[in-house]
Amino acid sequence: MPLVSIGLPVFNGERYLARAIETILGQSFRDFELIVCDNASTDRTPAILAEAARHDDRIRYVRNNANIGAAPNWNRVFSMATGVLFKWASHDDLHAPTYLERCVAAMQADPGLVLCHTATTLVDEDEAELPRDPLDGTYRDRAGNLRFGAPPPTRAQSPDPVQRFRDIHVDMIRCFDIFGLMRSDVLRRTALHRSYYGSDKALLVELALLGRFSEVPEPLFLKRDHAETSLTLSAAEKARWIDPACRPPKLLPRRLYYAQVLDALGRSGLSPAEKARCLGIIAANVKWRGLLRRALPHQS
Repeated sequence: MPLVSIGLPVFNGERYLARAIETILGQSFRDFELIVCDNASTDRTPAILAEAARHDDRIRYVRNNANIGAAPNWNRVFSMATGVLFKWASHDDLHAPTYLERCVAAMQADPGLVLCHTATTLVDEDEAELPRDPLDGTYRDRAGNLRFGAPPPTRAQSPDPVQRFRDIHVDMIRCFDIFGLMRSDVLRRTALHRSYYGSDKALLVELALLGRFSEVPEPLFLKRDHAETSLTLSAAEKARWIDPACRPPKLLPRRLYYAQVLDALGRSGLSPAEKARCLGIIAANVKWRGLLRRALPHQS
């Protein structure tokens, strides 16, 4: 039984998949299994995975008979994990060779941590770093358009669960920490990914309620920003990515997000006073968003 399980869900990832797997298998920390679940790809993904599995017995390759949707596929790779620690990996992202070594060391040194990630570098299709402002930490594309803002400082590192809740619910915009190393037993206590766009943030909120996060300061995680990422999809395309049947949701994604957060809060084990503080943060944030929409009606 390996110490670490890595789950890689993929659908039609032929362009970047081999390189992503290469950087995972090249880790200096080697006590891990790589579980790859192909969501009924129609490109060369199956051939790439079969070839990789032939050369490294740490790879467990499974293929769905039909596309079950992004969120269920992400959950499926975790359901097969055997490691004490777990992380999700994307088919298009990259990891420096010491990523696992540094994160495992941090998790072993501090039992109170539920998640450890490293600083992130944004790269383009060719693995060249995107322009970054050293003063505010923002990334821009080659045309100068803002792509990603700086992450909130000391996110979810406080001993106060309410502060951790605020760090993720209010301040986190891009959920890179979903690719961090997590404790499997804590992750099993959560709702995991639900089938709407944005559920990864609600999952991080729930993890933050259950324990502290940590960040290794070196940028050992390379997030690839390219034209095929889910961020570039329309609302309808995102719905089909999450659910191939594209059934109309009963609630809009933002309402589904709040429902998941409230459910997590109810199951968190926080005291009534702590839950009340979290509800106050939610109420203030909802009110602020409503005021902003009225002031700027063209913004969504």
